[in-house]
Amino acid sequence: MKYRAVGLIIALLTLPVAGNAAAQQPPVPPEERPAGAEVLTRGPVHEAFAEPVALQAQAGLVAPTEPPPNIEEVPSADRPQGDSFVWIPGYWSWDADRSDYIWVSACWRVAPPNMYWVPGYWDRMIDGWEWVPGFWARMGSQEIDYLPAPPAPVDVRPRGPAPALDNVWVPGCWYWYGGGYVQRRGYWLRQQPGWVWVPSHIRWTPRGYVFAEGHWDYAMQDRGVLFAPVYFPRFTYARQGFSYSPTIALDIAVLVTNLFAYPRYSHYYFGDYYDDAYVRIGIYPRFDCERIHTWYDPIYVYDRWQYRRTDPRWEEHQRQDYDRRRVDRDLRPYRTYREQESRMASIPEPQQRSMALAAPLRSVVERQVTPLRLERINAETRQKVARDGAEVRRFGDERVKWEAPVAGPPVPRPAGGQGQVSPAQREQRAAPSGEMKKEAAVTERAAPSDAPRKVKVTQPERVKIPAPPIVGRPTPESGNAKRMMPPQPTKERRQQAEQQKQKQKEKQKEKQDKEHGN
Repeated sequence: MKYRAVGLIIALLTLPVAGNAAAQQPPVPPEERPAGAEVLTRGPVHEAFAEPVALQAQAGLVAPTEPPPNIEEVPSADRPQGDSFVWIPGYWSWDADRSDYIWVSACWRVAPPNMYWVPGYWDRMIDGWEWVPGFWARMGSQEIDYLPAPPAPVDVRPRGPAPALDNVWVPGCWYWYGGGYVQRRGYWLRQQPGWVWVPSHIRWTPRGYVFAEGHWDYAMQDRGVLFAPVYFPRFTYARQGFSYSPTIALDIAVLVTNLFAYPRYSHYYFGDYYDDAYVRIGIYPRFDCERIHTWYDPIYVYDRWQYRRTDPRWEEHQRQDYDRRRVDRDLRPYRTYREQESRMASIPEPQQRSMALAAPLRSVVERQVTPLRLERINAETRQKVARDGAEVRRFGDERVKWEAPVAGPPVPRPAGGQGQVSPAQREQRAAPSGEMKKEAAVTERAAPSDAPRKVKVTQPERVKIPAPPIVGRPTPESGNAKRMMPPQPTKERRQQAEQQKQKQKEKQKEKQDKEHGN
């Protein structure tokens, strides 16, 4: 079933638009086309835009070399209309296919209500660099508690069929209370149109584990504008004063039909990841979350609820579409914007809509069904937005400092880390001849993951952090239409009240200890 919702991802344009689109779209100015850069119509989705939820801690993505310095990003002359959109800068991601880094470009984002963004970063190890994922944290306190390792995940599978058609399953979790971990069991939640529930979960960091509270977020098509990943040759970004501006968008309706989850990296991936080799390194079709249960996919859960109301066999159709693309490469989306533009004119027009991930920003906005609109901004405003992005970067740099473990040499990466092995290499080493059997695929996909690095904390360590620059408004806007956020689920409110009460007790005790000179 085709998605009716249309969204955006922006990327850097390296070549003029070809084929039929060339006659309809103006060329990109030369100054916005850095020499040698390649727009990729596959790769990671910016983690601040959407993330799968890890239910089981596992070793993260490890790159063998140090990431380059960050690239300065300046927004294009067009931006989403409305003050609710914030600019979140990009970062480097390791691409095993290229054995090199690619740039996950910045995004315009309507931040989830009452949440602030904590950016991810690369952490040095003895023989590599491990990605520490970013996360959304709840407003109200400029403190983060770093916790000991939690028990094994429990209550992650649904307890039988849903009691009602509009119910979705929320897995259980552990949270810290009264000097130890307490289990919050899973429950059924009534789904709300236009809102995606991101369940509470625990995230690993080098300092300790962080409890990420559950929260409501917007449906994918209402979140804003994503920038597509770009490959920059080193000579390009090494030039003094180098910067780039985004000009090309991806249709989220097409993106979501080609969406994958990479749980160990805490990222979604989009595009052509249909080869069996990608499953072996942990990049799964998103519906596999229903079999493996090591991660929770809030986007898939929402889409299943939304589309199953008109298509009762939606899940089956998703698997069938995946199988067809896995077998027939001609049905897969192209891997670069250059390839798409050179080949799009040779395919039938009805097929072009389902194959075209990339298009100039304005052309995507004109055909979308969401209330997103663009406005023209001047050079001064663009520079201000770029400065706001620099503040987000500085906040991320501060995180590296406050999460640094005790002084000592860099830690070794986990045994069996797979970040530096390309899918092509794994295909040569371990791929069975012919098509992989379904039974073997399920067994391999369900294999346990590598354990994450151990943390040294045995009791919570509370850290005060700077004021975060990316904060969701309590009464936010989605495009031009205001919508009230649904209430927190009852079990989540009880859990939050217990935790807040416990923190107040701890602060009162600290105050009393100081007064008595302890």
